[in-house]
Amino acid sequence: MGDYPHLKLHVEDGVGVMQLNHPEKRNALGWELHNEIIGALRDWEEDDSVACVLMIGNEDYFCAGWRLDVLDGITGDDRRRFTDLALKLMHTIYDYRKPTVAAVAGVAPGYGMDVANMCDVTIASANASFGSTQVKYAMNGFYHGMVSRIGTQKARRMLFTGDPILADEALRVGLVDEVVPVGTLREHAMKLAKHIAEMGAELAVVLKGVALRASNMDHIGALAYELSVTHDLTQRGIFHERITRGHSRLKDGNSAAIERLKA
Repeated sequence: MGDYPHLKLHVEDGVGVMQLNHPEKRNALGWELHNEIIGALRDWEEDDSVACVLMIGNEDYFCAGWRLDVLDGITGDDRRRFTDLALKLMHTIYDYRKPTVAAVAGVAPGYGMDVANMCDVTIASANASFGSTQVKYAMNGFYHGMVSRIGTQKARRMLFTGDPILADEALRVGLVDEVVPVGTLREHAMKLAKHIAEMGAELAVVLKGVALRASNMDHIGALAYELSVTHDLTQRGIFHERITRGHSRLKDGNSAAIERLKA
């Protein structure tokens, strides 16, 4: 791994844990965090010990959005380089080869919410709030990330007003997948990330590819593409290993398919 002073990084049971750690700026995204997040994600992209990435802040804030002092203090070519860097981060997270989970507590305004929306799944603490607040500073929020999760009217209302919503409303409209009690976010997010990571890096890359591509196809094209993925997987060693193990468990009355349903 490289040197990332504003991130706390470790790998646990197949999960690459990335904790944003720039308290002086409430994890707002300036030059440093942009570059460090991109670098750490690339380090893990080809690392077979990582099957899922968990991005988390702390219990008071996830990410305070853009570094307004940077945006206010640069002009010309430097401002273009900064927005190009932001685009590079968005591409890196959106198109990441492995599943990503965002765990949000406290405030996630503007670009902070957008970063969470770029991840595959978002879990929120009950104290979380989300808002497309860029309009307050004569900028645009990132509509695509919102509308891909919530309905058009709600996404446009958030985009046009910049008004925040609380965790329960975010759950109701589909902006987040789960809301957990204050103080338990890391525990719940790690549990989910480890469940995802159980598949291993090889399968994680394949299924993330399906998630990225199939949603942009027509239904016939998606069916054909996904069946081709199934055919490919059935030729792999991981399939033969797991189908044999799963069949044995099924015969013993201990189906892997419903093991967590029983929990």
